[in-house]
Amino acid sequence: MRRVSLPKSRRILLIAASVMAVLLAATAAQTLTGRTPARAGTTTPSAATISCQQLTGLDLTGLPDAPTKIISATHVPATAGKPAYCQVKGYVSPQIQFELRLPEQSWTGRYVQLGCGGFCGFAAPDNPNHFLPGGCAPPDDGRVVLGASNGGHIGVDSRDALWAHSDPQLRVDMAYRSEHVTALVAKAVTKAYYGQAPRYSYFAGCSNGGRQALMEAQRYPDDFDGIIAGAPGNNLVALAGEFFPWIATVNIDGKGRQILGPDKLPLLQSKVMEACDAGDGLTDGLINNPRDCDFDPGTLRCPTASPQPTCLTRDQVDVVRKIYQGPVDAKGRRLFPAGLAKGTEAAWLGYVIAPQGQTGGLEALGYNYLKYFSSWTNPPASYTLKDHRFDLRTFKKLREMSGIYDSTDPDLTRFRDRGGKLIMWHGWSDPAIPTESTLAYHHALTQRMGGPEATGRFARTFLFPGVYHCVQGYGPDTFDLFTPVYDWVEKGTAPQKIIAAKKNGDRTVRTRPVYPYPMQTRYTGTGSIDDAANFTGVMPSKQSDDSYPWVGAPFRSGYQQTCHWEGTKLKCTRSRSA
Repeated sequence: MRRVSLPKSRRILLIAASVMAVLLAATAAQTLTGRTPARAGTTTPSAATISCQQLTGLDLTGLPDAPTKIISATHVPATAGKPAYCQVKGYVSPQIQFELRLPEQSWTGRYVQLGCGGFCGFAAPDNPNHFLPGGCAPPDDGRVVLGASNGGHIGVDSRDALWAHSDPQLRVDMAYRSEHVTALVAKAVTKAYYGQAPRYSYFAGCSNGGRQALMEAQRYPDDFDGIIAGAPGNNLVALAGEFFPWIATVNIDGKGRQILGPDKLPLLQSKVMEACDAGDGLTDGLINNPRDCDFDPGTLRCPTASPQPTCLTRDQVDVVRKIYQGPVDAKGRRLFPAGLAKGTEAAWLGYVIAPQGQTGGLEALGYNYLKYFSSWTNPPASYTLKDHRFDLRTFKKLREMSGIYDSTDPDLTRFRDRGGKLIMWHGWSDPAIPTESTLAYHHALTQRMGGPEATGRFARTFLFPGVYHCVQGYGPDTFDLFTPVYDWVEKGTAPQKIIAAKKNGDRTVRTRPVYPYPMQTRYTGTGSIDDAANFTGVMPSKQSDDSYPWVGAPFRSGYQQTCHWEGTKLKCTRSRSA
């Protein structure tokens, strides 16, 4: 989901140095998966073969499955450090708005499409809804064709869902169609403008954009050569229908007041770090694997019934335990794979805990999902989260929409076989989407695709300690995933580690390597703990259980639905691919 409104000091996105590099020539040698690059490298930039304005006359109304209208094509002059480009805006029927930015002189053959967070609603690639890996600046340097869509609808903000109230097609477009048809249109426009289609196509998204990323790999494996899926909300039905409402309701008393307030978060975070920071053998302000943290909030319970600044009341202890636990029914059966990890507390304000006079981010997302598009029919106008029931009957009803919203299919055979490469990533301190939800999918993917070694040839997962939801964190939170995915796709060089940095303004104060899961980062014992060079990757002596038993497990194939209109009714059929 999209990052919710937070105090200004915590909303400033860290901007990394440009991640774009000149593409090296492709070789004739086979890659690690046996794929031979079929096209030449991109060391020589390409220029447009027609004027930008001529694209307004491009007729794409007959594009199969994506009837498209170009609204405008505008020349944007060069600025300092950025070449001129052609800005194309349009829409795919009925409401999938898109924006493309095509370099006029310096295109290097890549197309990069950005996913959208929350419920989206905005098409501009530089809109904050289009999260990027590790706080990186958009790859909008005049060397790649850049594209993004609004997810199929117009929204007031990324939590708005009124658009879905009475329009099933818009629900389908948000679910799986918008990114696919945007890719089709972008490639058609690119070919018309340069006289050639993109040599390589990439997709990068976080939160809902991570869900979209995995949807592309599962349903449309031919759309993109490389995909970056960050903090994916791919188990959307259970996430928005169970986890978000749980987080919102467990912290509300009988009078509608928050039980655990913002004032207790610094205390909670400090005690968690005090208990678990050194668990990995190094006291560095980070928890490498929160699952090894056995902190019990009961140790903070006040000795008397009177609230005190340095302790928690009995009800507050109960709230914290339920947040760590995640949603369950009356018999203790899990309705989502996990709760929030220990070490996320510093980021609860705005997501879990509502700032004074506001609505918590997860509460708004959960309510709007259940109110407007959790099923083909809407609940009564009087519906509130108080009406939600955490039981198997409700869970099964919600799961009826899994076939269009969820991207949990572990079978990526077609994506792998055509040479696709996938990088999944998640911050261990994510306060919106539990990191263990990504590990549950990683586990299913690894089992289905032949084990860790076979899966690692085309898909790798990276977990970043101390990183919040898509951006920021108290750990090293700035990193580049574009260069690694480019190198993997175009040169066959798989990412062995990702170097993350912590910035203080323009100054780097700490770097730390992160290795493909399940490898862990370990200090060599000498040198500064703020220098990535003094760390190495090791396999854990004991592997964690990533199966995460819950009522929706295990993830399987064959649940997807494809929808189309028959007369005046939207018909959906079960199918593995669209």
